[in-house]
Amino acid sequence: MLRKRDGTCVLVRQNGKLLGSYDLDEDQEIDIGSGNHISIESGSVRMTSADCPDQICIRQGKISTEGAMITCLPNRVTVQVMGDDAAGETGLDAIAY
Repeated sequence: MLRKRDGTCVLVRQNGKLLGSYDLDEDQEIDIGSGNHISIESGSVRMTSADCPDQICIRQGKISTEGAMITCLPNRVTVQVMGDDAAGETGLDAIAY
Protein backbone atom coordinates (compact mmCIF):
# COMPACT_ATOMS: atom_id res chain seq x y z
CA MET A 1 0.00 0.00 0.00
CA LEU A 2 1.31 3.43 -0.95
CA ARG A 3 1.50 6.00 1.78
CA LYS A 4 0.90 9.66 0.94
CA ARG A 5 3.56 12.01 2.20
CA ASP A 6 2.82 15.25 3.99
CA GLY A 7 3.55 18.31 1.90
CA THR A 8 5.94 21.09 2.82
CA CYS A 9 4.70 24.03 0.75
CA VAL A 10 1.70 25.37 -1.15
CA LEU A 11 1.79 26.76 -4.67
CA VAL A 12 -0.99 29.22 -5.51
CA ARG A 13 -1.84 30.00 -9.13
CA GLN A 14 -4.45 32.07 -10.89
CA ASN A 15 -4.98 31.78 -14.65
CA GLY A 16 -1.96 29.45 -14.67
CA LYS A 17 0.36 32.17 -13.31
CA LEU A 18 2.23 31.42 -10.08
CA LEU A 19 1.16 33.97 -7.47
CA GLY A 20 3.18 32.59 -4.59
CA SER A 21 4.76 29.71 -2.74
CA TYR A 22 3.99 29.39 0.97
CA ASP A 23 5.45 27.22 3.72
CA LEU A 24 2.94 24.82 5.28
CA ASP A 25 4.75 25.16 8.62
CA GLU A 26 3.92 28.88 8.85
CA ASP A 27 0.34 29.72 9.83
CA GLN A 28 -0.97 32.54 7.64
CA GLU A 29 -3.96 34.04 5.84
CA ILE A 30 -3.63 34.82 2.11
CA ASP A 31 -5.91 36.76 -0.22
CA ILE A 32 -5.94 35.51 -3.81
CA GLY A 33 -7.06 38.26 -6.13
CA SER A 34 -10.30 39.86 -5.02
CA GLY A 35 -12.39 36.70 -4.79
CA ASN A 36 -10.60 33.97 -2.86
CA HIS A 37 -8.93 33.58 0.52
CA ILE A 38 -6.91 30.66 1.89
CA SER A 39 -5.79 29.78 5.38
CA ILE A 40 -2.62 27.82 6.20
CA GLU A 41 -2.75 26.36 9.68
CA SER A 42 -1.08 23.43 11.47
CA GLY A 43 0.44 21.96 8.29
CA SER A 44 -2.68 22.11 6.10
CA VAL A 45 -4.35 24.58 3.78
CA ARG A 46 -8.00 25.27 3.00
CA MET A 47 -10.03 27.76 1.00
CA THR A 48 -11.88 29.86 3.58
CA SER A 49 -13.81 32.16 1.26
CA ALA A 50 -14.62 32.44 -2.43
CA ASP A 51 -17.05 34.56 -4.41
CA CYS A 52 -17.86 31.74 -6.83
CA PRO A 53 -21.46 30.48 -7.01
CA ASP A 54 -20.91 26.77 -6.30
CA GLN A 55 -18.49 26.97 -3.31
CA ILE A 56 -16.99 23.54 -4.16
CA CYS A 57 -13.50 24.84 -3.36
CA ILE A 58 -14.57 25.70 0.18
CA ARG A 59 -16.44 22.42 0.74
CA GLN A 60 -13.30 20.48 -0.21
CA GLY A 61 -11.87 21.25 3.22
CA LYS A 62 -8.27 20.97 4.38
CA ILE A 63 -5.49 19.38 2.32
CA SER A 64 -1.94 18.54 3.41
CA THR A 65 -0.53 15.66 1.33
CA GLU A 66 1.78 16.00 -1.67
CA GLY A 67 -0.12 16.48 -4.90
CA ALA A 68 -3.42 17.39 -3.25
CA MET A 69 -5.14 20.34 -4.90
CA ILE A 70 -8.02 22.73 -4.35
CA THR A 71 -9.44 24.25 -7.52
CA CYS A 72 -11.85 27.16 -7.91
CA LEU A 73 -12.78 26.87 -11.58
CA PRO A 74 -14.91 30.02 -11.85
CA ASN A 75 -12.02 32.14 -10.52
CA ARG A 76 -9.33 30.00 -12.19
CA VAL A 77 -7.45 29.49 -8.92
CA THR A 78 -5.46 26.41 -7.91
CA VAL A 79 -3.90 25.68 -4.54
CA GLN A 80 -1.50 22.72 -4.73
CA VAL A 81 0.44 21.03 -1.92
CA MET A 82 4.00 20.14 -2.88
CA GLY A 83 6.84 18.26 -1.22
CA ASP A 84 10.54 18.87 -0.59
CA ASP A 85 11.42 18.39 -4.26
CA ALA A 86 9.38 21.47 -5.24
CA ALA A 87 12.07 24.03 -4.49
CA GLY A 88 11.22 25.98 -7.62
CA GLU A 89 8.11 26.53 -9.68
CA THR A 90 6.62 23.39 -11.14
CA GLY A 91 3.98 23.11 -13.82
CA LEU A 92 0.50 21.70 -13.53
CA ASP A 93 -0.08 18.54 -15.45
CA ALA A 94 -3.74 17.69 -14.97
CA ILE A 95 -5.93 20.74 -15.24
CA ALA A 96 -7.15 22.79 -18.17
CA TYR A 97 -9.34 25.84 -18.34
